[in-house]
Amino acid sequence: MLALVPGDFDLVKERVDIVQLIGERVALKKAGRVYKGLCPFHSEKTPSFQVDPDRRRYHCFGCSRDGDAFTWLEEQDGLEPAEALRVLADRAGVELTSRRAPEDQEREKRLLAANDTAHFYFRQALRGTARGREVAVYIAGRGIKPETVERFGLGYAPDSFDGLLSYLRKKGYADEEVVSAGLISSTERGLFDRFRDRLIVPIKDGRGRIVAFGGRAMRPDQPGKYLNSPQTALFNKSATLYGLDTARAAIRKERTAVIVEGYFDAIAMHQAGFANTVASMGTALTEDQYKVLEAMRIDRAIVAFDGDAAGQQSAERRGTEIVQAVHRAKRRAGVGEVGKGAVSVEVTVLPDETDPDQLAREDPQRLRALLADAKPVLEFVIDRIAARTDLERAEGRRRFLAEAVPLVGNEPDALTRELYLGTLSKLTGVEQEALRREAAAPSRESGGRGAAPPDRAETTTKQTGSPARYLMALLTRFPEDAARADLDPGDLDDPDLRALYEQLQAGKHPTSDLPAHLAAVVAALGASTPEFGDEVEPGQAIEIAALSLREWNLRRRLEDAGARLRRGEGGDGSALDGEIAHLADQLTELMKRRERHTVLHTADVDKRDE
Repeated sequence: MLALVPGDFDLVKERVDIVQLIGERVALKKAGRVYKGLCPFHSEKTPSFQVDPDRRRYHCFGCSRDGDAFTWLEEQDGLEPAEALRVLADRAGVELTSRRAPEDQEREKRLLAANDTAHFYFRQALRGTARGREVAVYIAGRGIKPETVERFGLGYAPDSFDGLLSYLRKKGYADEEVVSAGLISSTERGLFDRFRDRLIVPIKDGRGRIVAFGGRAMRPDQPGKYLNSPQTALFNKSATLYGLDTARAAIRKERTAVIVEGYFDAIAMHQAGFANTVASMGTALTEDQYKVLEAMRIDRAIVAFDGDAAGQQSAERRGTEIVQAVHRAKRRAGVGEVGKGAVSVEVTVLPDETDPDQLAREDPQRLRALLADAKPVLEFVIDRIAARTDLERAEGRRRFLAEAVPLVGNEPDALTRELYLGTLSKLTGVEQEALRREAAAPSRESGGRGAAPPDRAETTTKQTGSPARYLMALLTRFPEDAARADLDPGDLDDPDLRALYEQLQAGKHPTSDLPAHLAAVVAALGASTPEFGDEVEPGQAIEIAALSLREWNLRRRLEDAGARLRRGEGGDGSALDGEIAHLADQLTELMKRRERHTVLHTADVDKRDE
């Protein structure tokens, strides 16, 4: 991590030519002692944006944007202050006091260079091999033009177990480096190319550096239609928006980002003229991705859900995930800091059996209209819940409120919260004051609204009220890891939680496949979903939580057996003594298992933090 030293800022600010820096993106003309141009932060026809080389600052007299070289990069590229300092120091040739260790810098350069070398290999394979030319025909069949192929740097990974590995070795890269870059997989059987017989899409960070790759299978029998690079020192999927380096200028100009699911959706959108499009790469919009957009100081982020059956079924669930991610991001920033400057996340669902790729090619005007009519994501989710709930009946209204109130209650912005509570009141006839009290209930949120979330997952009962609810909150957030709980349904006393667990074990997905009463349980759990960073592996957290639940159950049984013994139940007490001894042995063994899991989990986290 780069420490911030005031002297470094002063030296870099003095050395950087701010006119040249801003002039790379804004057409500037000298006007006396300043330079003028059209403001990059708002639309205008008469230049009101000025750069003053003497003061080393810029200012817009139209929208009042003001800053220096550092704020320029922070606002234009969404960089953190430390990263902006590093970029400008490199530009000015300044050696920083607060540099990272030289070996860390060198390692980053080597990993980036390995990715660039691999990209050249993939590009040559697309152009220069027979199979690559077949893939090029497939690309053209998707309506992707040659100039778009060049613009986005598409390539092809040959169907070879060690073709790329051999190439990288010849170029001087160590095996450890190419494995660390995510290019080569390492197993007990040895090293082999991660991407084989796949159409390759380079994934870049906001600075345009290749940090990862995505691969589309070219045969129907290949496992996994899409395959991304693993998480590396360069690449964190949940914090990356594909195409941001290309879309940044248009996003700033329109103050709006369009977010689609896949990279080919984004590529097709760009080709059709939707230059402000990025892709979340298969996830709902995450908290970290939202923060990237927030740093760009834009107004809207429009998420376009596919119109196919899977997209329609998952729209409510993914919308709920986005609501929760945005709420977490706002709470971390602090309500006062976000205020009216928060990005409005909106949602549109495309027509039946269409996706952005298809609609961008076949009917771009209709797509533009759908994006213009997008609705705020919280409103979208509330509408979806209402549509599947019978609001004519009291029980239907109760179930609707059980799901909707926690979502609204977790909104950090007070004005927005009141507006949506008013909406719920109109839909159900329940007084807004009653809804306000329910939304403010402590169980709705860990630690109270706006409380700072924990840095790491703690498998305790504090966040959701009991070990069972904590575990189920984890399982509904990470249903793909449900099998790692390894529980007997009888370990769950609550009949709703037990039924929900059985549904998850049967492969059902929260909200999309569940009956209404269990969907309401999921919504209540989701309102207090455990919050932790990317350093925590969900499966490990689930295993520890399951062990904690078993331990809690054993302690209750021990307490019950002890109480019965004290009351003189069970005759001479020998049977109860034996039961207590047996339970105590079970508890001791379980505590050891949980401790081993916790130690291993902590060691993994610490190792990743090094």
